[in-house]
Amino acid sequence: MMTPIEKQAQFLKKIDDLLPGNTTLVAELSDVLRISSDSAYRRMRGETLLVIDEILLLCNHFNVSFDSLNPAHEGVVSFRYSKMEPTRDSLINYLTGLLKDIEIIGRAASPRITYACEDIPVFHHYRNPVMARFKLFYWMQAILNIPEMESSLFSSDGTDEELGNIVRRIYEEYAAIPSVEVWTETTIQSTAKQVEFFWEAGKFASKADALAVCSSFREEIAGIQKQAERSTKLSDTKAGNTGEAVNYQLYYSDIEITNNSVLIEVGNLSSVYLGHFSFSTMSTTSDTYCHETRKWFDTIIRKATLISGMSEKLRYQVFRKFFNQIDALEQKISNGA
Repeated sequence: MMTPIEKQAQFLKKIDDLLPGNTTLVAELSDVLRISSDSAYRRMRGETLLVIDEILLLCNHFNVSFDSLNPAHEGVVSFRYSKMEPTRDSLINYLTGLLKDIEIIGRAASPRITYACEDIPVFHHYRNPVMARFKLFYWMQAILNIPEMESSLFSSDGTDEELGNIVRRIYEEYAAIPSVEVWTETTIQSTAKQVEFFWEAGKFASKADALAVCSSFREEIAGIQKQAERSTKLSDTKAGNTGEAVNYQLYYSDIEITNNSVLIEVGNLSSVYLGHFSFSTMSTTSDTYCHETRKWFDTIIRKATLISGMSEKLRYQVFRKFFNQIDALEQKISNGA
């Protein structure tokens, strides 16, 4: 059983692991808690225990959970999630929170994201403006059921500058973080079915708008294929400033993945994000749960095939299947079926 001082030291170590190299823990504690450097050092040395208000400030600012340091009952894990309301502002708040989370991850030393993909990771959708607008429109109308959008039709040349800027920045942050993704044969089906559903439900302003989404969808998959060939995120974002360093691994798995699962690892701090309410997530920093998730990922990856940077024949075959699904969807729309 850890003493309160030991728990505090471990808690502060988790925060320290999140900090970029150009800042210090004492500076962050002083800034967030609005205390002097001397007071911050006393907390770091364990001479002064953090009070509950200070713990809450640090947990909220750095998105870490203090209860992850407590021995939990077996099988009991605390998760954090964002409550979604049927409003555009609620979606903006969610996306802004996601951006803040991924910015913190990106600034930390040696971060890594491992993603088991039941669906295409949302980050990829945000790279192409048309695809980003379609996914956001779909979520607002079909999932959040925002009343004022009930009778709206999707137009590929529509604009929403505020949402567009947020999701573009999310993609840029993701592109700069080393990541491992595990895809299956069905990973793109969810997005394909969303486009098909909107077409059959008359939710596109025109056939041209539906075909524009198909074209954007194909462009998105082609971009991911190119990333896999190079084992790096595309360099048309700030990630490209660091050159062509390997920061992307794509695996193909024959084992079905039934939920989007994401493991974030930054130094001694790990967190797991699980798919929730179609596009939202819930997260935990429970050490036990994160450790079990890492073991599960290790098993999935060990049985999967790396198709980034190698396995050129298999990579071509996998992406050919994806393109065939998009071709069939596009043909159905073109024929007016």
